[in-house]
Amino acid sequence: MKITNKQNLPAPVVALLTRNFYTKGKSQYSVTELMSPPKIRRLREQFDDQIEVDVTSMLASQFGTFMHGKLEAKEIAGFINEERLFTEVNGMTISGQIDLQEELDGGIGITDYKFVKAWSVMMNKSDWETQLNVYKWLVETVKHKKVVRLQVCAFIKDYSKFETKEGYPEAEAVMIDIPMWDSVKAETYVRSRLEMHQNAKMAHDFGEELQPCTDEERWAKETTYAVKREGRKTAIRVFKTIEEATELAEKEKGYVETRAGEYTRCTGNYCGVAEWCEQYQGELNESA
Repeated sequence: MKITNKQNLPAPVVALLTRNFYTKGKSQYSVTELMSPPKIRRLREQFDDQIEVDVTSMLASQFGTFMHGKLEAKEIAGFINEERLFTEVNGMTISGQIDLQEELDGGIGITDYKFVKAWSVMMNKSDWETQLNVYKWLVETVKHKKVVRLQVCAFIKDYSKFETKEGYPEAEAVMIDIPMWDSVKAETYVRSRLEMHQNAKMAHDFGEELQPCTDEERWAKETTYAVKREGRKTAIRVFKTIEEATELAEKEKGYVETRAGEYTRCTGNYCGVAEWCEQYQGELNESA
């Protein structure tokens, strides 16, 4: 990976931001790697020497890393900070680092720290649910202790006390309860993801086409239809179908604005490999 410094940040800042604090220990896959799309992982490995990342884009992730370090250093009785657990599945070692474990009546409570923007708290949190339930499975498998609670402690980086949107966080840090899976569902998920990654590795090694990323993995935003009126800045209402939007537009003597859907992860190159992805590049060529 090539690190750029387009804003000419001072050398000490660059050195700090580019320092790699992360380790997954002696494991082939971490929990977050299992959750990531197999296609992205293989393309990142293949084109690692060509991928360019500007140091400014590392600010957000390193802020979370710094805060984790501060929290890890604070030892309090009844709590375990930043413990990495390992287990083996089909000959492969999987690990996960759990931010916080708390001794509760009847078992263990797991808390994961998230340093996010407000919209992350307001959106569907399926990734958070998956991650914490695999941690739950790890604790119950490795430590043989029952997990009785899963929570996210979300620190809101862009919190505004004047925001009144529905579902907006109540404070700069909020606790979010996460639904719990049974052990069978969690292990089934782990095994299926492991198989997907191993199949992707084999396909890549033999020069075969990689399994396409799903709409969910590509952060798909569906096309919507906004009913608007001249002189009004905001939409009167937004619909999922053109028929509903047209009907209201006629009543309101307005017009319909089509807001085209997109695969946000691809268009924003949040995967880092969009320019080498035949799936995304093929779609661009088709629409050209």
